Order: sequence, then structure tokens, then C-alpha cells
Amino acid sequence: MRIPRTRTVLLAALVSLFAVASYAQTTVCSNESAQACPYQTLSDTTELPEVSAGPPWTLLSRHDDAETGYVLQRRKREGSNFSTFRLEATLDSPADLVALVAARNLADPDYHLENTDKKILRDDAQGIVIYSYIHVDAPFISDRDIVSRVERFYDPKSRTYRLSWKAVNEGPPKKDGVVRLEHSEGSWTFSPKAEGDTRAVYVSYTETAGYVPAWIINSRMNKTMVQGIEDLREAVRHERQRE
Repeated sequence: MRIPRTRTVLLAALVSLFAVASYAQTTVCSNESAQACPYQTLSDTTELPEVSAGPPWTLLSRHDDAETGYVLQRRKREGSNFSTFRLEATLDSPADLVALVAARNLADPDYHLENTDKKILRDDAQGIVIYSYIHVDAPFISDRDIVSRVERFYDPKSRTYRLSWKAVNEGPPKKDGVVRLEHSEGSWTFSPKAEGDTRAVYVSYTETAGYVPAWIINSRMNKTMVQGIEDLREAVRHERQRE
């Protein structure tokens, strides 16, 4: 079935939202104070929250190339027509560097998609609050916006970094004619592997609101998730060259 051009434009704009929270920013935790350390260090007896807990995952696709490989999965969310997506990949860089690059991109107002304006409302030891405005260049279709709260964790036992985000009712009030996205959450998790590599797990769920069918968004998320890991790989490569 051919999708009308206006619907296609909206789809491209809304699907890009899933990538907004996928890019990250910060420095690596050490023995600094909590205020200076962008990742909150968990106690030795605390485990990282399991964002991906739930029903089994269904395999969508996989690519076994050593440099660009990934495994992409999805599962239905109870009570929703939208799916949760999970991508796992290996990056050939240390976990602390990957986490640094990921968090840096997230908290950089200049690092955003072309149709999205991003503003950091707060960045402190408790996390980052980000306001994103998505311009939809299509007639009769409203722009979208979202306020996301990002929390940063570091587990010294497993040496694992976690960036998790969720839509929150903070920041500027809703605007007339703009649809506020209120159901969005996900995470990046970076854990060390042998020989200095990093296991990266990317989980994302968003309800786009409005009148776009969930099946359209679900069908396009394959490309969006893969693009997220490709962008992160490129950002890490750029950081290594810069250093």
C-alpha cells in the first residue's frame, strides 16, 4: 500500500524522535565527587535496573560483520500497539570511552537531528532534563515536542555504564497546536568485553501520539535502531581520531 506524501513526511519526522535520546554526553566516573561525576556510581550491593525486563524478544534481523554487526529484536508491549525495540552490538573501543561519547552527544544542544531543536533544561548529579521540539513539514499535521529525563549510572562491580531516559512532565508547558509526546523510554547500556571491546545494548519505546497508525512506526523502527548504532560507532571513531 502506498503511503501519501504528507503521511510519509510525518512518519520520517516522528520516527526520528526515537533517535533523539540515542546520542549521549559526559566524562567518565572516577573517584570524583557526585557533582563532578556525570554518571552516578552505584553502591557495591546495588545492581543496575533491568530496563529490558519483560516478555521474550522476537528476532527481527541480524548482521554478523565484525565491524558493523548487530542483533535487532522487538516485542509487544502490554496494553499498547507500539513495540519495544532492542539492538545489541559490539564496538571496538573501551566501555568508558563509548559511554563518554554517548553522554557527550546527548547533552550537547548542537547535536541533534535536522528537524529537531534541542535544549538542555538541567544537567546535574541527578541527571539531564532535555526539551526537544520536532518540526513536521506537512500540511494539517502538528509539530511534536517532548521533555525527557536522562539518568546516568555506573556499576563499579561490572564496570557497566547505563544511560536511561523517560518522558516526564517537566519543563515548559504544552503549546497550543503542538502534540506533546508523553510515553517514551529507553536506555543505552555499555559493558566491557574482552580485548577492550564494548557490548552495547540499545532499548527504545515511544508512542508517537496523534493519528499515525502504530504499524507504520513499528515497520520503520528497524532502520532507525540500526542508524542509532551506526551514528554512535562513527562518533566513537571520530573521538579516537581526535585524541
